[in-house]
Amino acid sequence: MFHKPLTIITSTINQFFQLKGIQQLQKKYPRLVKFIHDRLDMQNFLGLPLTLLLGIGLINYALLSEISESLVNSQSMKQVDSSVGLFLYHLRTDAVAQAFYYFTELGTTLGVAITCLLVAAVLLYKRRWHYLASLLIAVLGTGTSIYFTKLYFHRERPLDIGYYKPSSFSFPSGHSAEALALFGIIAVFILLERQHIRYARFWAGVCVAYILLIGFSRIFLGVHFVSDVAGGYLLGSLWLILAVCVLEYLLLHFPHSKRQPSR
Repeated sequence: MFHKPLTIITSTINQFFQLKGIQQLQKKYPRLVKFIHDRLDMQNFLGLPLTLLLGIGLINYALLSEISESLVNSQSMKQVDSSVGLFLYHLRTDAVAQAFYYFTELGTTLGVAITCLLVAAVLLYKRRWHYLASLLIAVLGTGTSIYFTKLYFHRERPLDIGYYKPSSFSFPSGHSAEALALFGIIAVFILLERQHIRYARFWAGVCVAYILLIGFSRIFLGVHFVSDVAGGYLLGSLWLILAVCVLEYLLLHFPHSKRQPSR
């Protein structure tokens, strides 16, 4: 059986509308409060799921545009990027760089695809349909966003300090974004199923460590700036949030299917 569904968002919303001030506001402006409540309703896709979908899309566009114009192209950010990159470059040794190179290969498109297929196969075997849907949202959404944002920003890679020369543009870091989206949602699955997984917190911690090391490895190898990795994490986190919200909606709206027995 599934662990108790993720209900933090729903319970928080319910508690908010039970506040005395909100109750008074509802008596005075019933239509306004009802409109807001409907936009936050997890039982209706036109409620919170659609609100989050539209909100995340707008935040995604605005945030990445702001990073590009005010952060990536600012002199202060360029100085931070250059200083950190050169500092790690002078600490780099062939052995450590080679180890990080092989490690970061796990975050390539091929590595992400293989990991995603393996996780999807397990979810299909266990009939975890809700988990599978959220996995696809997180991974495919992030991958699509990375492709178009790289084309839009056209930021060149760090010069002279790269351990190797990637073929794509620099901003945002696709490795970092996909690592956060993929292993972030895997960590959520592990925590939701922690009653059935030994050392669940440890494995969730491994996922977090992997996410952080992937980002660090991209800077250490000199193939990304700090701001590239930060942008990748932000982009991946937006899709992860959306995937978790959709997962909660599916578990709450279709409660019977989650109890299907495993094969």
